Formats: sequence, structure tokens, C-alpha cells
Amino acid sequence: MNIVPKLAKFLVLVTLMVALGLATRAPAFGQAPDAAASPAMPQGWDSRIPVPPGAALVDSSVPKVGVVYSADFAVKGDFKELVDFYEAELPKAGFAMGPKVLIVARKVYNRNFSAGGGLDSVVISPSTSDPSKFNVHIAWSHTSAKSAPKAS
Repeated sequence: MNIVPKLAKFLVLVTLMVALGLATRAPAFGQAPDAAASPAMPQGWDSRIPVPPGAALVDSSVPKVGVVYSADFAVKGDFKELVDFYEAELPKAGFAMGPKVLIVARKVYNRNFSAGGGLDSVVISPSTSDPSKFNVHIAWSHTSAKSAPKAS
């Protein structure tokens, strides 16, 4: 029994899978994503909440009790640029800014924001799996999205 042809087929398959994975990566922070690279949005997403260009949805949860949803995005980029993005874009989206925690030495940022009675938050922290990326964790209340005034 010759194992070489089977091994060769296996290696070709693995190579194709890796190439496909690399080809579908999202663009880096600051680059305009194309329509195919737009992040998938989680269930109950409040579309007013800004998401940095190139963000990729990693995980999300829906409330089993209560109204708080959450989503985690992976984003390549500079910590200061990500913080500046949220400091500028949240007010532009109509949110009132709440308390902020910024620990530059640890590259950790937490900002509460609100609109329509709900209290939401964004937390930026270094990725534990890839030092070139950051985790952007967003928690939002579905009721705030429903009760917020509609843009005309």
C-alpha cells in the first residue's frame, strides 16, 4: 500500500483550505472594506453603534434573561486609533457619552454610552490570540434600539 498519493492529496486539500482562509481575511483597521468584507452583524444588533472598518465578528450572545446583547469583534490596528474612533463616532451616532476608563499602558479602554434609556458599553483590549489585533466587546440593550428616536 502506497501512502504517498494519499498524503499528497491531503496536503493539497490543507493548502487549499489555508489559502481560502487567507483570501477571506478582513482588511486592516483604517482601510475601507469592500461589500463582501463587511462584518456579519449579530442578532438584535443596534445599527446605530459604529463598528471600525475591517472588524470581523468573532462571537455574540443573546440574553437568556434581561435585555443585554453582546458581540465581540476582532480588529487589526492601533490602540489610539480605535479609541479615537469610538470617542468621535459614538456622539456622531447620537449617543450620550458616559463614564470612561482608559489605561494606555495596558491598552484597555471602556466607554459607557446611552440613547433611549438603555446603557451600552464598548471595551477594547488586546487580543489574547493575535498581538496585532484588538478585541472590541460591545454590550447593548435591545430596548434602547427600539425606543430610540428614528432618524428622519
